[in-house]
Amino acid sequence: MDPKDLVAAVRAAAIRHNRTWDALVPDRFQIDFTHEEAEELAYAEMAAAKRALRDHICETYGITARELSSLATL
Repeated sequence: MDPKDLVAAVRAAAIRHNRTWDALVPDRFQIDFTHEEAEELAYAEMAAAKRALRDHICETYGITARELSSLATL
């Protein structure tokens, strides 16, 4: 997958997760458990998209995920 496509996939998955989270937790006083499964699926999708992007970056630059994380905190 093209790097720009990987970034776009992470962004799209994050938007879907945000929508399902908002449905699951409509406000700080409520949880609508009818949306729990959709939120969990969206979270897993977002995690997979982030992992694919991370793996691409690490492979491209020859670094470990730990090194990437360290660079991100600088």
